[in-house]
Amino acid sequence: MADSVPSKAAADEPSRARGLTPRAKRQLLLGVLPVAVIAVALMASLSSSLPSARAPLTAATQTATAEVVADGAAPDGRGVEVSFTDANGEERTGVIVLARPEDIPDGAEIGVQYDPDDPASVYAEGDAAHLTVRNLLFGLFWVGLVLTVCASITVFRLVSRPRLRRRAATPATARRVRVRRGLSDRSWLVLDHGGAVSWVPVYWDEAISALPRDTQITVHGNPRRNRLLLPVIDGAPIWPSGVRRESAPKGEATQPPPLDPPPRKSLLRQFRGDAAGLLLAPLLGLLWAYTDESGVAGFLAATALSAGVLFWLPSIFGSDPTGPSDDE
Repeated sequence: MADSVPSKAAADEPSRARGLTPRAKRQLLLGVLPVAVIAVALMASLSSSLPSARAPLTAATQTATAEVVADGAAPDGRGVEVSFTDANGEERTGVIVLARPEDIPDGAEIGVQYDPDDPASVYAEGDAAHLTVRNLLFGLFWVGLVLTVCASITVFRLVSRPRLRRRAATPATARRVRVRRGLSDRSWLVLDHGGAVSWVPVYWDEAISALPRDTQITVHGNPRRNRLLLPVIDGAPIWPSGVRRESAPKGEATQPPPLDPPPRKSLLRQFRGDAAGLLLAPLLGLLWAYTDESGVAGFLAATALSAGVLFWLPSIFGSDPTGPSDDE
């Protein structure tokens, strides 16, 4: 049967393969490190700011219906002067500070909360104090969500890829293809198994650059049924960076010639090549600050977190650090 496991193929793999640490494993660990550090630092900063932001609202335990006396007051025209009757029946005045200047007609009634020990401290739903607390909580939620998603995907890759070695081994003819789409380059192995062709995205390894075209290799997994396959080249497991396809991916495909010796590309050099995507981080920061109305602090936090995520993404999709200059 074409899909059966040829035990000889598995036995022919060099025993040294069991002791290899795939380059992809180190790439995944280093790729998630910046986003983890940035997220933890942001969560610590947001958490430390939350008690002081909540303190005045927590102290404002009394409520009343206030009447607007005037708007456009200090600071910066964001203040709204109001008058109200407190719980003791005394007339009080105070200033509600809004997030931005608004035109509120005199005589309008607003539900307020105030500190009984300091009735001049008046707050209303949607004012600057409430918005600050909301932004801090919203930021904590999103930063925690990003950290959870990035860490979970990375851990899943680290755990699931080695387990592919347990699948049945089968021979296949392989050739390497480099596909460029936009700013990203990815390595693909085109596997021919019994006349059927599969395209498998993989993490780059020196063994890929040295692979002669149409070389028979060992593949763990059924090329016709399994979505994830683990190619093994000269005993080195080549982790898949995605699921197999039956057709070529979109992008500019080239077939680099095999190189002996293969080019040595450190992970640091590979990360430098992937850094082009970081240029999008300030734009994402601006978008966040605009939609969230969190100002400069929100822009800086969102830019930092976006940079961490953009640095992490190539470690998940599997970038190819080689280029045309390496093919000569």
